[in-house]
Amino acid sequence: MKLLLASAALAALTATAVQAAPQVQQMLYNVDAAAQCSAAADDRADLKAGLSYCDVALSDPVMNHQAALLSNRGVIKVRLGNNQGALEDYNAAIAIDPALGDAYVSRAGVLIAMKRYDEARADVAQGIALGAANLHAAYFSRAVIAEESGDVKAAYRDYKQALAIKPDYAAASRELARFKIVQRAARL
Repeated sequence: MKLLLASAALAALTATAVQAAPQVQQMLYNVDAAAQCSAAADDRADLKAGLSYCDVALSDPVMNHQAALLSNRGVIKVRLGNNQGALEDYNAAIAIDPALGDAYVSRAGVLIAMKRYDEARADVAQGIALGAANLHAAYFSRAVIAEESGDVKAAYRDYKQALAIKPDYAAASRELARFKIVQRAARL
């Protein structure tokens, strides 16, 4: 009988403790989708699959890296040929985090493709001012803008700067190969 009473008391205590305990919700956080989105943006995964992963990660209500994900999705969209979609993603990323220097530099690349050089020039300057991680791309973009406006010397300097920042940057090497340095005789 004592055992039965002890069991009943234990059951009553357990039931009371369960009722008094606050409700606990379990949140599932899909870090794999964010990682796969990033991998695709870094050219380490399939672009179309990466785009889907970006969409999944961005739909997560507790995702706290929205700006970076939007920027990564923009990179993927550019590579898939969707400049307008990329521009929208970069705009959204910058609206969330105006200190995201890489988003300005990436947006400048899209603006250059759209031949919107004045806007691109401002974005490159902002990206450089914010210390973007992709500074080599910022200087490369600024070189393209300078060359388009006819300032060949500035373009050459910026292509050189892009290569100095990232010595294996093939795009800058390719552009620099087109230049020929000519020594002029001093005028008297």
